[in-house]
Amino acid sequence: MYVYRKMTLPDIDRLVEIRPGFIAHTVIKVIPHGTEPFMGWTLREEPLDAPFNKGHAYDFDPIERQNIYERYGQPDSTLLEVVEDAQTGRLVGVLDVEEEHWRRTAWVWNLMLDVDARGKGIGRQLVDHTITWAKQHRLRAILLETQSNNTPACHFYARMGFKLIGVNTLFYTNHDLEKNEVALFWGYPL
Repeated sequence: MYVYRKMTLPDIDRLVEIRPGFIAHTVIKVIPHGTEPFMGWTLREEPLDAPFNKGHAYDFDPIERQNIYERYGQPDSTLLEVVEDAQTGRLVGVLDVEEEHWRRTAWVWNLMLDVDARGKGIGRQLVDHTITWAKQHRLRAILLETQSNNTPACHFYARMGFKLIGVNTLFYTNHDLEKNEVALFWGYPL
């Protein structure tokens, strides 16, 4: 059994309890085509020779926790929730959403689940909480970003009704296409 609740200040340092890594057996290959300045992309899911293991690369480091502390100080424009395992008391999920006033959207900074808490409907609940909150704030859309090598997240957001709305091939490095880690932007119109 899991408890969904508002994040408290002490929870921010406890986010390190969540193990949000993933293993992907496929990648969303981003293939440029056309000529500049009006290039386009074709996206195709392809199998990997060896599974990609993100491991601890998503762990909540001090910089990320500091960013969440700053958003925590803006309760009127943020939705901050945690999910706790009722038996162990350990945090197994986090939802971190911020209203972007200037474009009337909700930006999902973090929607992460522990590897052992997946497949139990928790992610769907957190998406539902985000949709309800965004509608209450009269926002027009929910936006977020995933990586092209995080195909489990891509499939999850597509199942939740999000649409792929953009590609950024220079978001992480100047070699994102070669590294097969391209930023994919998703939107959920309200």
